[in-house]
Amino acid sequence: MKQVLLLSLSIIMITSCARRRAMEQEMTNQMLMQRIRQYDIRTIAVLPAQLEITGNIPKKLTTEQFEDLKKRNTQFLNQSLYNDLLQFANARVRYYSQVQFQSIDRTLSLLKEKGITDSAGWSMDPAALSELLGVDAVVVTKITQKHIMSAEAAAGVDVIGGILRQTIPRANLPVNEVRTSDMYVSCSLVKKGFSMWSTRFTNQTDWNYPFQNSIQHVTTAIANQFPL
Repeated sequence: MKQVLLLSLSIIMITSCARRRAMEQEMTNQMLMQRIRQYDIRTIAVLPAQLEITGNIPKKLTTEQFEDLKKRNTQFLNQSLYNDLLQFANARVRYYSQVQFQSIDRTLSLLKEKGITDSAGWSMDPAALSELLGVDAVVVTKITQKHIMSAEAAAGVDVIGGILRQTIPRANLPVNEVRTSDMYVSCSLVKKGFSMWSTRFTNQTDWNYPFQNSIQHVTTAIANQFPL
């Protein structure tokens, strides 16, 4: 008899927990749908990101080498941001919103057809760019990278720090934390000239954590916070 009673109680508890989880999930889904309706966005284009490099630019780089490095880093940034927005944003929200991201090749092709360079696009009205690209909204991103020192110099400082840590154990000096640059990031989702969502944060590079690693961290963070 006890076993039957315990079994009955267990079934009741399991059923009750399942019902509560279903109700909580339904409430969550309703909240998500309400938020998605507020945005009323179905198609999004990721505009070429604006990358500015300031500070102590390595003197060993010629003007051509610097511009080539900036171009390659910008391309990496654009592709990384597009990939992360497409793959790593909240899957449940993406399922309900059914938002579609215009392919980065399509976006770049349309801008090129209209003779709009990256730098020209940065100064244009996002609403005009949305209309030109045939989307409801655009993602606008700017990253300012302020160079502090070269990777070689930073590694040297760390080596000296390592020697001091060995000779002065109580010095409590940091390990592998000599910054080579600070990065200031802003990203917005703009619809009809209005910012529907935005985020700002900082990141950094060091001699052991180069630009591409830092950018991947940045674009993943943007995707994780993205509302659609």
